[in-house]
Amino acid sequence: MFKDFWSFCRKINRKYFFDYFLVFTIALVLFSWLQASPTLPEPDSFYHAKVATFLSEGEILHQFPWLQETDLKNNYVDHHFLYHLLLVPFVKITDPLIGVKLATVFFASLLVLIIYWIFKKFQIKAPFLFIIFLLVSQPWLFRASLVKAPAVFLIFFLLAFYFLTHQKWLWLTLISFFSVWLYGGWPLILLMAIAYVFISWILEKLKLEESIWFKIKNVFRVKKKTIFYQGFGYVILGLAGGIIINPYFPQNLDFYWQQIVKIALVNYQNIIGVGGEWYPYGFWNLISDAPLACALLVISILLFILTFRKSSIYSWVWAVLAIIFLVFTLKSRRNIEFFIPIVIFFSAFSFSDYLKKLSRFRLGVLMNIGWQAFFGIIFLVLGAVFILQIPSDLIAVKKDMQGGWNLSHYQKSAEWLRLNTPPGTIVFNADWDDFPSLFYHNSHNLYLTGLDPTFMFENDRNKYWLYVDVSLGKQYQQLKQIVKEDFKADYIFLDKQHVDLNRLLRYHLDFEKVYEDSEAIIYQVI
Repeated sequence: MFKDFWSFCRKINRKYFFDYFLVFTIALVLFSWLQASPTLPEPDSFYHAKVATFLSEGEILHQFPWLQETDLKNNYVDHHFLYHLLLVPFVKITDPLIGVKLATVFFASLLVLIIYWIFKKFQIKAPFLFIIFLLVSQPWLFRASLVKAPAVFLIFFLLAFYFLTHQKWLWLTLISFFSVWLYGGWPLILLMAIAYVFISWILEKLKLEESIWFKIKNVFRVKKKTIFYQGFGYVILGLAGGIIINPYFPQNLDFYWQQIVKIALVNYQNIIGVGGEWYPYGFWNLISDAPLACALLVISILLFILTFRKSSIYSWVWAVLAIIFLVFTLKSRRNIEFFIPIVIFFSAFSFSDYLKKLSRFRLGVLMNIGWQAFFGIIFLVLGAVFILQIPSDLIAVKKDMQGGWNLSHYQKSAEWLRLNTPPGTIVFNADWDDFPSLFYHNSHNLYLTGLDPTFMFENDRNKYWLYVDVSLGKQYQQLKQIVKEDFKADYIFLDKQHVDLNRLLRYHLDFEKVYEDSEAIIYQVI
């Protein structure tokens, strides 16, 4: 009777795709619960909402006067252009800040659905289990809940992998093209393609005749050059097209050099104070924050080593990507948003290869049973530990979301500036990360720096250090001249954390406090 019931359930599932509906619903409920608070988890959310609002009004920004002391002032490039376009429907239907939260829920849930769909396409064993592993990974869950492009980019990245491996050249070209419009991390698609082509070439040279790759190679022997090289060519074609056929070409060439090389790869973290997400992820902190992903990586490597002669090319590719992104994550914390999903993919493919090829091991029946029992016990223990940990991890992510920036952050002080200053009045914002909230609530005024301190540092390094000295309250002499003439600002905006600067301005004869609330203080140059 149970067998008949199970058979009936499988027929219903095949006909109505109930498992896809279930996966999407679980993700939708989870991300909706995380977003259900009057806060945004990080300040850049305000910036994305504001730019999407400009687009919703038909205005594409090519200059960015709101950042007076950065090279974005006259050479602005919206490297999230497609992401902001995707936000437009959401910011038009409701308050823009609520709209971007709704968009984040939808995009993150869609990403989870796409991952499940790819697992099914590649016949991954127990795909739902790996979806659960992803959804209970605390650092990834938080990063996927940010109003940022990477969750959408991951959809593009995974679809590019699918199109590459299934020789869907037109779709591969298009997805590569639009990834450039979507997110400055588009070189990661090129990295994935290089890994796939290189590993294909290596396995061809090694000719592991007992591996699954040997059988795939024989099937596609006539097309092996197409598989190795043509797909890579289409990725290059799509990426090059996205760079050239671009609303911001050719300014985007210099911007990508700054964003990809100077900010992401080189990073001035040892020279200037960059955003916290660009600092290294300590090895032990990574294990502490993402124990499930780290445990899965270790187990997957063991499985891969045991079955590498019989592993599919997909396991090889994801193994290489997992190691590369481990290094990236140890270099910059923000890469955790890619590291964990890639580890999940590596685990899914290596685990499936292990189960598929287990019966063909030349280790004897007894040894097979031993290995099965060994890994079975590990997965049971691992599963039990993390099932017990799920409630506290989810609550921790929820607290992080609630502890972010209130939707009305700086709204009152920004409104005061808008109503009491002429259009285009420059405001000396004492923190670069105060800019997004001020910009969202008040695009009437102009500011000095924001988005990333590297843009100001690269524009004029001497003025950057002068700005730092002023904002830290270290510059007393000729302060009025510096603020008024060097930075051309008529007002100084600071939060309540700038105690030294506030103390200095309070007793300085050339500055008058004109506004104060629980969040900020505004001084006017007199």
